[in-house]
Amino acid sequence: MLTQYCGRNYRQIGITTKWHIRALSAQAEAQVKVDQNNEVEWNNAKPFSSLPGPSKFEFFRSFLPGGKYHNLHFFEMNKALYKDYGTIFKFPGLFGRPDKIFTFDPKDMETVFRNEGQWPVRQGIDTFDYYRKKVRPDIFTKGAGLVSDHGEPWAKLRSAANPIMMKPKLVKAYIPDIDCVARDFIEKIKTLRDEKNEMPDDFQNEMNKWSLESIALIALEHRLGLITSDDDPENQKLINAVKEFFLLAFELDIQPSIWKYYKTPKFNRLMNAFEVMTNLSKKHIDRAIERLANQTENSESREDSVLQKILKVDKDYAIVMALDMMLAGIDTTSASASLLLYNLATHQKVQDKLREEVMTLLPNADEALTPESLNNLPYMRACLKESMRLTPIIAGNVRAAGRDLVLQGYQIPKGTDCIMGSVTLLRDDKFVEKPNEYIPERFLKEAQAGCPNAKDIHPFLMLPFGFGARACIGRRFAEMEIEVLTIRLLRQFKIEWNHGPIKFANGLVITPASNLNYKITDL
Repeated sequence: MLTQYCGRNYRQIGITTKWHIRALSAQAEAQVKVDQNNEVEWNNAKPFSSLPGPSKFEFFRSFLPGGKYHNLHFFEMNKALYKDYGTIFKFPGLFGRPDKIFTFDPKDMETVFRNEGQWPVRQGIDTFDYYRKKVRPDIFTKGAGLVSDHGEPWAKLRSAANPIMMKPKLVKAYIPDIDCVARDFIEKIKTLRDEKNEMPDDFQNEMNKWSLESIALIALEHRLGLITSDDDPENQKLINAVKEFFLLAFELDIQPSIWKYYKTPKFNRLMNAFEVMTNLSKKHIDRAIERLANQTENSESREDSVLQKILKVDKDYAIVMALDMMLAGIDTTSASASLLLYNLATHQKVQDKLREEVMTLLPNADEALTPESLNNLPYMRACLKESMRLTPIIAGNVRAAGRDLVLQGYQIPKGTDCIMGSVTLLRDDKFVEKPNEYIPERFLKEAQAGCPNAKDIHPFLMLPFGFGARACIGRRFAEMEIEVLTIRLLRQFKIEWNHGPIKFANGLVITPASNLNYKITDL
């Protein structure tokens, strides 16, 4: 019956061969078996309500002054939760939020990701969503963007952006321009050093300027002048607003908050930060679109830019994508680059080995980088991956269960947010050999004698850019920017750190809280 039914439908769409009918029928039968097995597993599992975990009152009290999680850094809080409640527990919803589950098992992480569905749902930033949909619907006419949207609106924007943002050839085309930004930053570093050759206390802000200058060049096809003398004071307002966003959104959207019932002062500060971010970014985007409109057909240029390509698809999409690139590409990229420099500065043998690779690429420091320059930098990639493992800027991934799941013997209903505490396990010797050591060699393709191998790490444990259809769309650009800057720094300087272990600030992005007083000395 199944074959006859499928055969009739196949003929309707032009698939009439017996081989096709048998193959697709086998697929359908296999799916039926999978569904049946899932149903049996679900029926034999313990109910969601029986998951271990604190009560709502206990959990809320633990974040108040005197509570065991009060003022803990996110890394420390994850570790404490793991110790207190084990490998899976219920994260009680407060102030109108649904219950979530927290898992510290990489097998669960794989199950969640493997079953996220066609249109994966990731816990959004509710304040961000509120601002874009309730406060500024005049700009976000077709949705709130890739961060907050779900379902068909998200799928349409992602489908339009993927062929552009994920295209390696287009990313490589920006290497010469990003190299120019990095070389300007090198010259600025020379003017920032004190008598000890150390960077000033506000060097993190200088790193933010570098990252904004870089992403603006990609998103807007234009230099903002953040590193040179023609810097506009409004650019600093944008950087400050983005930093405020990541810190306040963490307090309002991750930690317990009553903002949905009462608009607190912190909520109003965050709305103001969103307004600054949106208005200043929109001003830059409008100018960029006007410049493109005034270009002549005979203007000498390379392949169409990111902005040009998305404009050809849809102007509204182009505005939202440019906004998101500007906002998401500042703290994330600068924090990742800063922590890579910290790890290299505290591991001089690794830095020297990476410099050898850089010297092979750039025997002449004045030579420009080309689109082909980054093709063969295995140790650079290994150093960046190990930095993201040891000092991540994201504490873990979140996905809503794409179907009814069973994790560790418990029923997890479809739509339940699953928080995956990978950052804790990446520092646990049960899952990673020598977890507290910075050993880039573990990420080289060829195994190194006597060295840990990343192949022994569960593949779903370390996903700094996420996984699947909702993986970070700007990954290739971010990695390219960091690699170009690191090449330029190591080609001209020795980088040292003389100030003890680095500290971190809580936020949606985990940024350094310590002053970045690197010692940067000419070679």
